Amino acid sequence: MASFRFSFATALIFVATVYVSIVVSRAIRMVLEGDVYPRVQLPRGVPDTLTMLMRYGVISLGFLLALAVAGIPIDRLTVVFGALGVGIGFGLQSVVNNFVSGLIIMFERPIQIGDAVEVSGLSGRVRHIGVRASTIETFDGAEVIVPNGTLVSSHLINWTLTNRSRRIEIQVGVAYGTDPERVMTILTDAVKGESGVLADPAPFALFRAFGPSSLDFSLFLWTSDFDSWTRLKSDTTVRVNKALHDAGIDIPLPQQVVHLGGEASG
Repeated sequence: MASFRFSFATALIFVATVYVSIVVSRAIRMVLEGDVYPRVQLPRGVPDTLTMLMRYGVISLGFLLALAVAGIPIDRLTVVFGALGVGIGFGLQSVVNNFVSGLIIMFERPIQIGDAVEVSGLSGRVRHIGVRASTIETFDGAEVIVPNGTLVSSHLINWTLTNRSRRIEIQVGVAYGTDPERVMTILTDAVKGESGVLADPAPFALFRAFGPSSLDFSLFLWTSDFDSWTRLKSDTTVRVNKALHDAGIDIPLPQQVVHLGGEASG
């Protein structure tokens, strides 16, 4: 059986080889992102997947090369791998789960960098996808590290997976006695032709209900610019308010009837 002696020089060679592999992986990533990807047409999300595969593939090869250069026999690592397996069985289930989930995200691409998502009560944009965890930047500016296992196992809403369209709903109530047909016509005409509002599907209005103090309507419209849908909703709401005001249609204040009971005299 061959003997192996561990020395400082062996450790230095091993660390140096691994470090070089990391540097090489970063250089390859820079070349791909700066020179290769701009010249080819790839589906959205594929470049990030290829970069991640290339990076970890080079690092893995560098690790194996470091073992060979340092003269470390692979069979001596069986004890380490066995101990690692025991550790996984007792305390690293979540780490393995997140790693496998990262591979699922990498190949299935249910989310991609730049997507607007909602998961576990958290809303924001995906800024980074890693093997263990991903980074979601909330719309308030906070960066939240989310384990990949959560992204795969939880109910995930991706607003921009296949397109960036978004439906906007504007709710409005008008005074009783107003003609509903006239109100719906005014609502749709107020937003038709507005910049950012799609003509197909066209805006439409619905008479929702008889409210406590008003006739309640909803105006629906679509936009293809997901990034500015909140501003568009504000602009179109202003236009709806102006159109109703110009048509002499009142938007009533909520009313509440309070009955006061008096004590009987006797």
